[in-house]
Amino acid sequence: MRNVGDLSWLNKYIGRPYRYGGRDLEGLDCYGLVALIYKDRYQLRLPDWLVDEIDIKGRSEQIGEVVCSGQFTEMAEPQDGDFAVCYRTKLAHHIGLFYGGGIIHCTDNLGVKYQPRHEFERDYVRVVYGEWVPS
Repeated sequence: MRNVGDLSWLNKYIGRPYRYGGRDLEGLDCYGLVALIYKDRYQLRLPDWLVDEIDIKGRSEQIGEVVCSGQFTEMAEPQDGDFAVCYRTKLAHHIGLFYGGGIIHCTDNLGVKYQPRHEFERDYVRVVYGEWVPS
């Protein structure tokens, strides 16, 4: 488990367990972590989805809806708080947040972790970074 030094406020999330559909510190999925950080840090509530509906295609559509529900601007060089939308195929299926040169995200096998950007990007065909601003 890697602690994030100058972004120590992230440490309260790191190591939290994965829970499908989880939306609190007792257990989170990838989108639950993003939504919780946005709520805690920026006082913004991201739209939620019904977790029963999520398969790979459904997850991609749901992530796409969230990205498109506000104003999403793709960034070549991400800034702290930007979304990291991840693709293994043409479908987006994972999401995290960029902070301090790395990504905080939640996976089913490891829970919430922080990875350097270059290490994180190796697992995906493409990672799109972008700023989300509610409309």
